[in-house]
Amino acid sequence: MAYRSSLDRLVGSVGIAMTTIPEDRIGLGIVKVNGQQWSAATDSPQAIPAGTKIWVSARDHVTLIVVADPG
Repeated sequence: MAYRSSLDRLVGSVGIAMTTIPEDRIGLGIVKVNGQQWSAATDSPQAIPAGTKIWVSARDHVTLIVVADPG
């Protein structure tokens, strides 16, 4: 069994954008996932507004990469 860090286990989780997350990784926002706040970025060409439900698609070191959750 391969070791997965607690950060790796967040990939696939849903959460909420606490602040606006700028488009195309031009800056960072804050998201809340599993009761904890994390720095987050998005590859989306559109910013993700605060209050939007998000899905964690990947991580880049200690930054979560997120997309707006369409569901």
